[in-house]
Amino acid sequence: MITYRLYLDTRKPGKDGLCNLYLVLSKQGKTAMTSLNMRLSPEQWKDDKVVKHPNQKRLNCILTAKKGDVSRAILDLSFNGAFVYKTARESLDILLDYLNPERAEERLEEQRRKETEAKSVAKYFSSFINKIENSGTRGLYLATYNKMLQYCEEEGIDFANLTFDDVDQAWLEAFEKYCLTTQKQNTASRHLRDIRAVFNAAIDDGLTTKYPFRKFKIKVEESRDKSFTADKLRELFNHDCYPGGEQEAVDMFLLMFLLIGINTVDLAYLTEIRNGRIDYTRRKTHKHYSVKIEPEAKRIIDKYQGEDHLLNILERVPNYKTYFNRLGKTLRKTGKQRVSGKRSTGHAILPDACFGSARTSWATIAQEELDIAREVIAAALGHSTVDVTTTYLRTKWRKKVDEANRKVIDWVLYKKKR
Repeated sequence: MITYRLYLDTRKPGKDGLCNLYLVLSKQGKTAMTSLNMRLSPEQWKDDKVVKHPNQKRLNCILTAKKGDVSRAILDLSFNGAFVYKTARESLDILLDYLNPERAEERLEEQRRKETEAKSVAKYFSSFINKIENSGTRGLYLATYNKMLQYCEEEGIDFANLTFDDVDQAWLEAFEKYCLTTQKQNTASRHLRDIRAVFNAAIDDGLTTKYPFRKFKIKVEESRDKSFTADKLRELFNHDCYPGGEQEAVDMFLLMFLLIGINTVDLAYLTEIRNGRIDYTRRKTHKHYSVKIEPEAKRIIDKYQGEDHLLNILERVPNYKTYFNRLGKTLRKTGKQRVSGKRSTGHAILPDACFGSARTSWATIAQEELDIAREVIAAALGHSTVDVTTTYLRTKWRKKVDEANRKVIDWVLYKKKR
């Protein structure tokens, strides 16, 4: 049964000493209340009536009419079963909507707005990005977000109000076509994989049940082989480099190769050598690596010794990406003869090289030129599915990886096979 009463809240009077008057609805021991937009002092309210107030007659007439409206509304709504299985708060909203149809329309519009906002791809995508801890991954998703924004602006689509329901197979096909006008297939496909990941997260959060990727296949082009043979690497490592940037570019590429293709960010943030090894967790995959420091690697590390980190990269350049981008350009020009200033002639040794080539080259040479077991190569690269949970097995595979790395180094630097 639903009942109501008028209540003057005297707990927190305003600076003028006046208190708010409320309509309180009660149902099954629970209450909900709404302001009547009337303020009175405690002395001006007695026995549900306004007293000692200059306008008390008018105010009491308003309250009498209000109570009559509320009583009739409760009777009508109760007869129609509108309050069945409703909470006190829900019942109050039903009552107020009944008394004020305009309020009901405003609430319905607000509900629609919230539902649309909850399904907003832009808003959810943005919150998804903010939860990503890895800065590199966050940057890739942000690039996808901006690409979607650009596409929507060009097509006249309101990106802010784009919902998950709007992103169907046709939308994905059109977006992919738009990306391919300025980007390669694999870049466009990465954007689509990012969108798919956001869709999966939205489904997990109960925001949508739609999944347009069931019939939409994300295309992948085979990436260009970024590995080089031992002969090409020997040519690079034996090249009489110009002092400064060119020599440093080759040194860093060689060091990464000697450390079994360590990633640039992990190399920049190394802190120490312990027991003749570097131990680190790869930031991209969160896998643990332990690499033995061979004498050739130690010489390069000593040459670029840092104070707070193993190498002085971050002491000279605050952003490691800036450092390796600059060195990468130099690496791809190494082998050319300088004419004057920035001009050069001839051919570079590895014009297509990137620092990631150190990792792929190590693996390719190990397998194709030295016939090292694929299981050992997988363990060296962190791809092994072999159980390495026990200390014995970790030690066993570490020793095999160390031996494999030494074989690769001897073959590439000294053309010796063991």
